[in-house]
Amino acid sequence: MRGRGEWRVALGLVPAMAGVGLASGRELALFFGQLKSAAWAGIMFAATLYGLLVSMALKRGDAAGVDGLARLCEVLRLLLAALGSAFLLTRMGQLGALTLPLRHGYGFGVGFGLLAGLALHRIRPRWGLGLFLLGGLCAFYAAMALDPRPPRLYVSGDTDFYLAGSLPAAFGLALTHAALTACAAADAARPAQIAGTRPAAVGLRSALLILAPLSLAELALMRGGDAVIAHPMPWVALSARWGLWGFWLCAGLEYLCAAATAASMLALLIDRLRRRDRALAAHMLIGAAVVFGVLSWNKG
Repeated sequence: MRGRGEWRVALGLVPAMAGVGLASGRELALFFGQLKSAAWAGIMFAATLYGLLVSMALKRGDAAGVDGLARLCEVLRLLLAALGSAFLLTRMGQLGALTLPLRHGYGFGVGFGLLAGLALHRIRPRWGLGLFLLGGLCAFYAAMALDPRPPRLYVSGDTDFYLAGSLPAAFGLALTHAALTACAAADAARPAQIAGTRPAAVGLRSALLILAPLSLAELALMRGGDAVIAHPMPWVALSARWGLWGFWLCAGLEYLCAAATAASMLALLIDRLRRRDRALAAHMLIGAAVVFGVLSWNKG
């Protein structure tokens, strides 16, 4: 029974970081796709670090006190939540502008994203939503990797990757990826949910959960070729092989992941605004609004 509870805790972290660490096509391509053979070392390192960071976060919990390091971690967590919320809302606006046949598609994309995020954040149990998102991403990436048809890309010019085969670059990018992903998921597990679980066991399960979609995504990028890796929207380019329904499937899945993660980050800021660090959380929310405004300038 304890093992089942540990799997549920690990799955419950997925919605909080799916839009940051799993479904972000361009970032995955830049972090791992361009590394060629070294990508596999990077993916293994990223999964291991993610599991270790999750284990450490669960072990410390709220018992970290108010020492300088704990305070710095709290500030960085809120900063990531603010900036992540702004970028994810912008991403949902871009997807809205790309998919919605409306005059102000960007604004509608952001508005629908907020509503979807609120709805997804109320879903209980969280591990059920995590299982749905993880299963959807794994199935999507696996289908991409198994499709033998080459993608049709209307781009010209050769692609040159300076980081191809570089193990130091692989470890450095993996460290960044694992840190961003773990920070995004750090506040998703509540004390009531992790009671009786072993942090190390949850960390191991979390590493296995993130390893599966990252590996499948890398296989899909390899199948697509160098031109796909350089594309600003790799998954859209790959899903074009399936026609219009593939495009909608790709956009819908990425939109759901972005909405779930944005909702988790905004919930963290609002929670801190209610309970503690009110001034800091308020400044972070204002900063997120400013960043979102700058990113959204002349959009729509």
